[in-house]
Amino acid sequence: MSEPITNPAVQEPTPGNGGEVTFTQAEVDALISKEKARAVAKATKGMPSEEELTAYRTWKDGQAGEKDRWDKLTGERDTLAGKLTAAEAERDQLKRDLYLAQKGLTGEEAEFIAFKAGKMVDDKTTFEQAVDALTADRKKTTFDWTAPVGGGSPKTGENDVMNALIRGALK
Repeated sequence: MSEPITNPAVQEPTPGNGGEVTFTQAEVDALISKEKARAVAKATKGMPSEEELTAYRTWKDGQAGEKDRWDKLTGERDTLAGKLTAAEAERDQLKRDLYLAQKGLTGEEAEFIAFKAGKMVDDKTTFEQAVDALTADRKKTTFDWTAPVGGGSPKTGENDVMNALIRGALK
């Protein structure tokens, strides 16, 4: 049989002191610090260390920055998508106007044909095909809006000369 192991920090009660054990202040402080360490270890069991907390906080701050950056990029993308859509619509309108001008259509007539052709556009019919269909039987007529100034024969009266000057016939 082996002897019982005794702890030198714990004193055995002596028969004269009534079963009480006395400790020095250093022994009490050591017992308290051990108990505190045990309580802290039990309370922090499963909790991250200070280095892990620092790493987590750094990561979390980085994530907030990434979210801000993501939101900014998403906003820019949406703005640029809107601008692209507007630019494409303007380009298409200019292409249509050019096509109408090449067909010899101007003014209200061009607007009317463009409106009608726009209603005819579908999966099978393009704008150009619709314009061609609408203008297929169109007669191209031109009218000379200029007229000779002062009539057919030159007049020599004072009023006639003055009127010709005003109209720019005489230079």
